[in-house]
Amino acid sequence: MEYGSDILTDYTFSFTKKIINLTKVLILLLIMSLFTGCGNKEEEFAETAVIINAKGIVTNEIVEPFDKSYYDENELRDIIDKELTGYCRSIDDENACKLDSLSVREGVATAKIEFSDYNAYAGFNEVDFFYGTINEAVEKGYSTDVTMKSADDDSTISRYEFEALGDNRMVVVSEPVLVKLPGKIAYTTANIDLIDKSSARMASDSVGVGYIVLK
Repeated sequence: MEYGSDILTDYTFSFTKKIINLTKVLILLLIMSLFTGCGNKEEEFAETAVIINAKGIVTNEIVEPFDKSYYDENELRDIIDKELTGYCRSIDDENACKLDSLSVREGVATAKIEFSDYNAYAGFNEVDFFYGTINEAVEKGYSTDVTMKSADDDSTISRYEFEALGDNRMVVVSEPVLVKLPGKIAYTTANIDLIDKSSARMASDSVGVGYIVLK
């Protein structure tokens, strides 16, 4: 491992490499099951989530059982900080990512890791991930030869109609993880499941990438 230590194997709270979300060392293992009230006044997610704000900042919120007597919250914080600092140094950008918060309540740990943009998130996790306009996506080589369906009525639009939306923002994902967006969803590829008007998830059995276009 590039930045890890042997102590990581003692934690079930761990990064997962190229499976669902955070990678490189076993620190934050994705939990897809529900967890109940810890008295947190902030919004809580029933599963690991990727949240994109209007400025393009990407926050990864991860929830995981952390209920062994020998687990130490401060030690875990130090390990996560070391991983993130190591990545920032490797790309010569100290602001690329940071641990925004970490809390342990009633045997559940919640970590929020902030990435400066989609590039930092994609690079740290070694996944295909993009957030920008459709025109920018095309410049990066993403194909527009895909079937896009409306979030309102499942009707489809042609490739040319899709390209005509060039200034609309879109997300490209390659992981079956909950994505919360800074606006309402207009269109998606068929392998994207809508959760609500501004949240979606790529189907777990999907391969390749999925597109989410905002209104």
